[in-house]
Amino acid sequence: MNLDDYRRPSPTRLRLYLSLLLMLVLTAILGKKRDGDLGTVETLKRSSFARIMFMDIGALSTLGALYLALNGKSRVRIPAALASLAVGSFSLLPALAYEDWKAMQNAEGENQTAKR
Repeated sequence: MNLDDYRRPSPTRLRLYLSLLLMLVLTAILGKKRDGDLGTVETLKRSSFARIMFMDIGALSTLGALYLALNGKSRVRIPAALASLAVGSFSLLPALAYEDWKAMQNAEGENQTAKR
């Protein structure tokens, strides 16, 4: 497996972000409560694993927000980073995809200017 396409903005990395966002949105829309489901609060009370995973999600959202705020170059980086602290990947994935899209557009513009 060649991971070089994921090291810098590329159509492959953009597709990854958008695929993850699509799966997230579809799960949120189509996912439904099942019979016998404990619910969020009861699950967190009963399961230490669930509590750890819940904290892990918060840690990853914070790291993603920090990465976006420090490495992003577009105007959306700060609002999206702040929003990701509240809504997680629903904000972070589109912002990262936008950052890559902008970088690819800028690189394409530079390539066309250099050819002239």
